[in-house]
Amino acid sequence: MNEDPRIDLDAWEPQLPPPDFAERVLERVRAESPKAPAANSSTSKSRRWGVAAGITGFLAVAAALALRVTGMPDSQGEAIAKDRLEVSIGSRARAVLEPGAQVKWNGDDVVQAHGDVFYRVEPGARFRVHTPAGDVEVKGTCFAVKIRGEAPSVQIEEAGMNKRDVKSGVIGAALTGLAFVAVYEGKVAVSHASERVDLAAGESAQVGSDGVRRSATLGEGEKAFDAKAASAASGEGSLAQANDNLVAQVSEYRSRLEAIAAQKIELEQKLKKSEEKLSSADGGARGRSDFDLTQEDWAELAKKGAVKYRVPCEEKENWTFSPEKLNKLGLAPQDGKTLRDAYERSYQRVWSQIKPLCIQAIGSAETAEKIGMTCPFIIRDVQAAIDKEAASEAHTQAAEIRAGLRPEPGPNDKVHPVTKMFLVLSAANKAFENDLAATLGPEEAHRLAMSDDMCNHNSTWGGGKKRDDAKK
Repeated sequence: MNEDPRIDLDAWEPQLPPPDFAERVLERVRAESPKAPAANSSTSKSRRWGVAAGITGFLAVAAALALRVTGMPDSQGEAIAKDRLEVSIGSRARAVLEPGAQVKWNGDDVVQAHGDVFYRVEPGARFRVHTPAGDVEVKGTCFAVKIRGEAPSVQIEEAGMNKRDVKSGVIGAALTGLAFVAVYEGKVAVSHASERVDLAAGESAQVGSDGVRRSATLGEGEKAFDAKAASAASGEGSLAQANDNLVAQVSEYRSRLEAIAAQKIELEQKLKKSEEKLSSADGGARGRSDFDLTQEDWAELAKKGAVKYRVPCEEKENWTFSPEKLNKLGLAPQDGKTLRDAYERSYQRVWSQIKPLCIQAIGSAETAEKIGMTCPFIIRDVQAAIDKEAASEAHTQAAEIRAGLRPEPGPNDKVHPVTKMFLVLSAANKAFENDLAATLGPEEAHRLAMSDDMCNHNSTWGGGKKRDDAKK
């Protein structure tokens, strides 16, 4: 089994899930979005501020995995984004500007006057982002900054940034701005006037006239920020503009989700073809499905840091079988209802357990509903961004539990989200089989649950912590 998580999708193998799934999602979005000019030298005007939807956390994680600093760009410059725009800042930073964002820079000093910007900064000397609400200082990390409110005019001289304005706090401590800082890798120091707060990966803070306020989680922090921005915007008569912005963003997010769903289908098709080739080369020697796993199979997967499962499909349009398909499966027409009912119960059972983990990862129940069963990729990526070592260990522990090498967690036990997710998914097909057995009998139910002619999704994830020997 090839366990290299950097495998190219063109060389897809059935045993390798895409741990860089989020990166490929962002690449697809970039390919479908028109490119904006690399820079715009026109002077920015003060803008009235709107409310951004609080459903962008998981996309920022995807962007964190996607950015790489390349080339030797100019040490100073300016960019105003009409559409999403990616720019190099100095010699070691890269930024993704959302529409309406504005940045100016001179070396490792950046002024962000408007909008939402994601930064990736390679390790090195101090790097600062000055906002209308406060300053952000890093040495190497991935973080996002969202600005709301009236920004003061920012002066940049022909030879570079007006250092006197920066040092005196005209830019870094303006009272009319509100900023949100989310950290995905490394550490960030957020300051306002004489107050300074250090943030680590997975933490966020809100900066405004009342100082720096740390948030417990990224999702909670972003929701609180959006609520405060919405309240202030309505007080200034900007509610109509905010609603327009929300409508546009919902449309954009819907397009992105459709792209994710399309990629999911494409990957599943590649996986199925690869499995068919493997089965053909095997000559059917195994005599049982690759997903009919014994505890010995799980023990071998645990050694390799892998998890494997089959989940009955969640698409409702695929729960109804034609008379021809039922006949091919060796079933009578009246058995169609039995299959449909079992699929529906399976979906409700699995989604009721995955949805809370999805909301925990991205901070939005509405977005979780839109993403649906694509969310396991995001749950794994978010947890890896917070603590890669813990996520890798949790990955392997799920396989060890299925192998009988660890006890099943109790209802009140604290379980890592990655372990919980894989336990839910790896149990889905067995529960589906038990539903069928109540009507069709255990042998027939097992045959159908393991049949490739049924509607199901097969997945194999590498990337867990490998064991020299499975836990005894």
